[in-house]
Amino acid sequence: MSILCMHIVDPIVAMSKTKILNLRIEPDLKKAAKKLADADGRSLSNWVTRLIQREVDSARNGKSTKKR
Repeated sequence: MSILCMHIVDPIVAMSKTKILNLRIEPDLKKAAKKLADADGRSLSNWVTRLIQREVDSARNGKSTKKR
């Protein structure tokens, strides 16, 4: 199990302020996510932050992509 440390942007504060989020992730999942981030020209931290932001925005707009 790998630990991924990334900065999460709090949309309520200025873009220059971030918080650190430590999470555990399976090594293979991290490797696959890193490949996708690289292909998108982003750091893994930025790529994951964008995914989280997309979900938060969707939930706020009542358009959650969560599968049940």
